[in-house]
Amino acid sequence: MTPLIPFLTNYLLRRPRFTPRKHAALLLALPYAEAAAANEFFDPAAQTPPAASGSALRNQLLHQLGLRVDASDADVSAHLQRHFEQQWFRLDLQAPLPGDDPRAALAFACARTTLLARAAMLMQWITPECAWRVLLLNAQRAQDCFDSWDDYGHAFLTGRRQWLAGLRADLSGPSLDATTLRRWRAPGGAWFRIPWPGLPAFDPRHN
Repeated sequence: MTPLIPFLTNYLLRRPRFTPRKHAALLLALPYAEAAAANEFFDPAAQTPPAASGSALRNQLLHQLGLRVDASDADVSAHLQRHFEQQWFRLDLQAPLPGDDPRAALAFACARTTLLARAAMLMQWITPECAWRVLLLNAQRAQDCFDSWDDYGHAFLTGRRQWLAGLRADLSGPSLDATTLRRWRAPGGAWFRIPWPGLPAFDPRHN
C-alpha cells in the first residue's frame, strides 16, 4: 500500500471537505504531498505544517523565497506580506538553464508554488485568504497552459529533471516517474476523479 492511499481515504471520509476548485488546486502538488505522506496538505481542518517533512521542508521553502535558513517566522511573514502576491508567478522561473524546456519549467514551478502557498498557510506565515488567492491563480495558470493531468504530469517530470540537472535539490522523492503518473490517473487514483480543466480554477464568484 502506498503512503497516499491511507490519507486520501481518510480525506474522503472527513467533513468538511475543500471545494472542488480548492482540492484541484492542491492536487498540483501531489508529488510533494505523497513523498511526505502529508495528511495535513489535503485536510481542511489542519492548522499546523506537515510533521513528517520536518526542517527539510522549511529549508526548501526559505531557499525558494531567497531567505536565509535561520530567518525567523516573523521575518518570513513580513517578507511574504510585502512580496508574495506580487511576485509568486516568478518563483523558480528566474534563471532557466540553456536548453531548458520553458513549458516543463512552468509545470515544475506550478507544483512548487502550490507546495509553498499551502505550507505557508499551515505555518501561519500568510493568511488563508492570501494563500488561496495565489493557489487558485496558480491553478488557473496550469489549466491555461496544459491540456490534461497527463500533460501536466509529464511536463512536471521533465521540469524536475531539468531542475536536478542544475544541481538543485527537490523534495518530491526519488521514485517519482511515469509509472507513478499512471497510478494517479488510473481508476481510483488521486487525479482520476478530478476533471481537467473542469471548473475554472479562479472565479471571483466562487471558491
